[in-house]
Amino acid sequence: MPVLWISHIKGLIDSSPDDMTLAQSLLGSEQDVESKERIYLCPSCSSTLDVAHYLAQKDALDPFDSVLALRQWSGRGQLRRQWISEPGNLFVTWRLPQPHEQWSGLLPILVGFVLCQGLRTVGVDVFLKWPNDLLWQNSKVGGILIEERGDVLLAGIGLNLASCPEPFLLREDHAFPAQNLVSALPDLTILELWLRLVHLAQFRYSFILSCFDPLEFVQFIEPVLAFVGTRVRITDHRSIIQGVYVGLSPDGGLILKTENTSRILYSGSLSTEKW
Repeated sequence: MPVLWISHIKGLIDSSPDDMTLAQSLLGSEQDVESKERIYLCPSCSSTLDVAHYLAQKDALDPFDSVLALRQWSGRGQLRRQWISEPGNLFVTWRLPQPHEQWSGLLPILVGFVLCQGLRTVGVDVFLKWPNDLLWQNSKVGGILIEERGDVLLAGIGLNLASCPEPFLLREDHAFPAQNLVSALPDLTILELWLRLVHLAQFRYSFILSCFDPLEFVQFIEPVLAFVGTRVRITDHRSIIQGVYVGLSPDGGLILKTENTSRILYSGSLSTEKW
């Protein structure tokens, strides 16, 4: 299926001629690549998640189709926090086929894992930080947000390719500094990079769901999980829990061994700060 440009959807996409010119130079031309699945390119949008939901409701976004943008004016991350969206970085939403319900708690981990594997094929040694962040050299370079509305399952993905937020723009309680991948990536347009990542990710996503059960999966991916086997702390609202990060449970929880017992945590921010 083709790579398609969308320049206007009322309230969602609003692009000037200058936006189109800049987008074509940074994202790449639809003539550069061929894609089996549809990839929609938009210069400027509210968020790729919003555009993807709109297209899905119009029956124009099938499983494994995606929406890629130059910039977002209302990008969001976990807990609807603002995702700073500067041109030159990767902002994409990828529609996923619905897996069996036993995988629902593992979806951010599953998408993060297949992206890690894809980035490693282009020479970037990325790790997955529970629950949904991508780390390179102990700095955050990306994140994943899963959204589901009705039967439409979407993965919003952000990667700091050319730039990253300045420290003063980060939350006061951020656990790791932000970093970009400009020095680590090969010379590819954003579209070319996404094509490499998504083709491999689609194959591995389908393979894992067909050949692994959740317990086998969390055991298999342990080498890619950042900080497994080390002392960490998990901050959730005003509570702080400290212990050894043992691994993941089959439903996506983090197994933490404390002095007296083991606990499974399903939300929170992981850090390695000393206490």
